Amino acid sequence: MRYPRFTVVAALLAALGAATAASAATPASITPPPAIAQAGKIVFCSDIAFPPFESYTSGNKAVGADVDIGAALAKLMGVKATWRNTGFDGIIPALQAKQCDAIISGLYDKASRRKVVDFVDYALLGNSIAVAKGNSHHVKSLADLSGLKVGVQSGTTLRLQLVAANKKLAASGKSQMTIQSYPKDSDAFQQLIAGNVDAYYTVTSTAAYYGKKSGGKTELAGPQISALPFGIATLKDNKALHQAFAQGFAQLRKSGQYLAILKRWGVTNGALKG
Repeated sequence: MRYPRFTVVAALLAALGAATAASAATPASITPPPAIAQAGKIVFCSDIAFPPFESYTSGNKAVGADVDIGAALAKLMGVKATWRNTGFDGIIPALQAKQCDAIISGLYDKASRRKVVDFVDYALLGNSIAVAKGNSHHVKSLADLSGLKVGVQSGTTLRLQLVAANKKLAASGKSQMTIQSYPKDSDAFQQLIAGNVDAYYTVTSTAAYYGKKSGGKTELAGPQISALPFGIATLKDNKALHQAFAQGFAQLRKSGQYLAILKRWGVTNGALKG
């Protein structure tokens, strides 16, 4: 059977192009679990409303430090990173339901969470109180929030810290703060801008980011309050993926890519030391 000359040429060019693309592809330096390799992707659960770690652009593209770290780790395994936008208060249940392979979403590595998931820590971030410019209530600490309305994201360690602070206020005979919880961290910030809350409690880097983006309408109140590690969470029975993330993160640190990502998003203060 004869083929027209242009068909043969087109077929040869297509084959050459495929071979060139294959040779240009970045080979995996870390072997991913078989299921990840077969799927060709890692699905991350992330609450994508927490800049500068994860947020959407106007074109609905996920960006941020967590997004870049997740994408870099996936690339080391020779697969792509995809994102499942998940409310923070249900993010661990979503992982347990296998709606995603891992969580990267400013999730604090805490003993209570380690009972159900494994963590690969990648940052150490503190928390701060944000207030309207001028700090008219003279807030410097959680104790100074007595009698004030405070916005915070629901289902977070931050909210639990406010609840604990309220118990201390009550024990000392002072008025408790009114804790107003919101589904998104960005919602809590908007309530501060709107004047519906007196203060907003969040990660220091996020509070600083919003302060800059708002044109200086907000400021940090007092020193950083606490510092805890952010970690990539995986199911406890998925040791292979946990190990792959650990190996990948070590490579990102050694190559300098880790610090470059943090610098790009202005969060080098959260870099792990050592």
